[in-house]
Amino acid sequence: MNGRTAVLGLALLAGCTLEAEHPALKDARFPPLIQARHIAYRGTSEHGFQLSPDGRKLAWFGPSFGRSALHVRDNESGVVRKYRVGGSVQWTADGRRLLYVADATGAENPHVYMIEPDDPDAKPVDLTPWEGVRAGIHQIVPGDPGRLLVYHNRRDKKVFDLYRIDLASRKETLVAQNPGDATTPITSADGSFRGWRTSRTAQRPATDSPKPLAARKPELLKAPEETFQSLGLSADRTVGWALSNRGRDRLALVVVDPRLGWEKVVFEDPDVDVGHVVMSRVTQAPLMAQAQPGYPRVAILDEKLREDLAPLLKAQPSGNFTLGITGNDNAEKRLVVTIGSDVQRRTYLVDRQARTHVLLAEAVPPDLAAALAPMRPVIIPSRDGLRLHAYLTLPRGVEAKRLPMVVHVHGGPWQRTAWGDPVSSEDAGYAQFLASRGYAVLQVDFRGSSGYGRSFSDAGMGEFAGRMHEDLLDAVRWAVDGGVADPARVAIMGWSYGGYAALVALSMTPDVFACGISIAGPTDLASLIESFPPYWTLDLSHWHDFVGDPAIAADREEMNQKSPLHHVHKVRKPVLIVHGVRDVRVRVDQSDRMVAALRRVGKPVEYVRIPDMGHNLGWWAHRIAVLGRTEAFLRTCLGGRASRFDWFGAVAWVWTRISRYRESAAAPAEKSAATKKMSQEERAK
Repeated sequence: MNGRTAVLGLALLAGCTLEAEHPALKDARFPPLIQARHIAYRGTSEHGFQLSPDGRKLAWFGPSFGRSALHVRDNESGVVRKYRVGGSVQWTADGRRLLYVADATGAENPHVYMIEPDDPDAKPVDLTPWEGVRAGIHQIVPGDPGRLLVYHNRRDKKVFDLYRIDLASRKETLVAQNPGDATTPITSADGSFRGWRTSRTAQRPATDSPKPLAARKPELLKAPEETFQSLGLSADRTVGWALSNRGRDRLALVVVDPRLGWEKVVFEDPDVDVGHVVMSRVTQAPLMAQAQPGYPRVAILDEKLREDLAPLLKAQPSGNFTLGITGNDNAEKRLVVTIGSDVQRRTYLVDRQARTHVLLAEAVPPDLAAALAPMRPVIIPSRDGLRLHAYLTLPRGVEAKRLPMVVHVHGGPWQRTAWGDPVSSEDAGYAQFLASRGYAVLQVDFRGSSGYGRSFSDAGMGEFAGRMHEDLLDAVRWAVDGGVADPARVAIMGWSYGGYAALVALSMTPDVFACGISIAGPTDLASLIESFPPYWTLDLSHWHDFVGDPAIAADREEMNQKSPLHHVHKVRKPVLIVHGVRDVRVRVDQSDRMVAALRRVGKPVEYVRIPDMGHNLGWWAHRIAVLGRTEAFLRTCLGGRASRFDWFGAVAWVWTRISRYRESAAAPAEKSAATKKMSQEERAK
């Protein structure tokens, strides 16, 4: 075969699809297959627009030679500079500098970086350049733009101290040392240190003989902890704004009088928590609030803002949408506004005085948007009467009757499924990718999920592999009884807790699911908690309240019974396990031991161990690799479509190996430089 023939063959192969084999999909008229790169790769999208406080500059992430780069545009001259950085950027109050937090290792040790875009030769500066240290931005003080409050655990890996960094000299000064039992520093609007917020563990009275979770659960349910999240004081400082569930089940936006003690609801939803509030820095009052009972519910609370956004909202297509203000100048005359649905997310620059809006970017390419399926909210009754919120995404081009189905379980478990487009929402990305293969996709917010009030969250207490799992079984039964799902072709998959849920399903209810996929999923609950990162160990009260304390014998025995590792002999269906070696939350040995145990008893298991991946699938090459293995695996047990060849997947494979080579070559030099820097600092001390 000559070179030209080989290229032609690859081109033809790239356009081919492995057709579906499931009977319900045989005669389907599917839209073109959504390739993994459309879901995983962000290098060609424009997003994260941030207007500088003085309005002179606009920053965003966009494509540059096929890769994502930070763009900074001078709005007066039109000059655009680009930087090879990642993470979420923030402007300093004077608009001179950009700050961002990024983790280059995957080991969840992010550093704080700075860029000075007025300097044409500027490069990112690491403000916290210490190996193995986890750092973050605590506060950007509007009245002190030349300095920044950060926290990090350089002194003690278990706790975070508060520091102030002079951005011109890069000099760091200790503001407050953690007393050893604190989780978060408390500072005022001007950056003054006021004290520490202590851990829940430190706030609870010590007992000589800690009770097991089964004995403590009635007490915990009888007196659930309340949430009061301050959003700031009014301009005259007479009242305050907050998200609160004091005296109610769900979080609501409230206004409070701290002197008289009254609290009044401003915005609430009858079914779910208020999840997001946008506050004005000019009026110091709420501009917008949003809840997500299924489709998003948005309330514009400021009358002037409602008038100013009317032309933009009137120009939008009809249907359900999210609305957000992601950036503004100091006077709030110009706003960066996002409007999103389950197929598209548009970003606009709004001039409030002129009542005009300019489209900055569309997150989803038109050809991809045309292939997407509706992500429809549904309510599923549980066996004990709870209303389970879920999203059902059905493949286009086929009748929704006895389809192969994937139950996609979210992580956390103290999270919820995010409705939206596949570029902005990982949950939506998986739903659309799988639906494109011909699968019905059901994403259930089981009890214990966040966003549905205290009682719904607390219903998950002690219910790992119990009623939380039964909620997923009830969802399968709902889909089967409704004629949507083929009972013999239902798979379960997920990431983190979702991976654990998949392994629980295959090992404890082996007759329900045809196969399962675990991505970074725990397999042994006791050793999971015992191997958490040092900075988690200060306060494990939430884990102890919901899962148990492995130091208590009764809890440990209960946790063993709820761990898939102890039930491998029951597994009968194929399982795919994916895990990153750098994972510090769920250590890779969780999957190593599970795979070894499955293989010892002759169970069908595929194992993908990714050396340079952490807990999150943050890098596009990792996401593409996982999606590729997912579709190939599901095709063998569910019979849906799959890509025959994706050239972008081959690029990802090559790029991964190049990155590993660079990393291994650079490691000795970086370690030597870090050691030298530390030695110099110690001598200076």
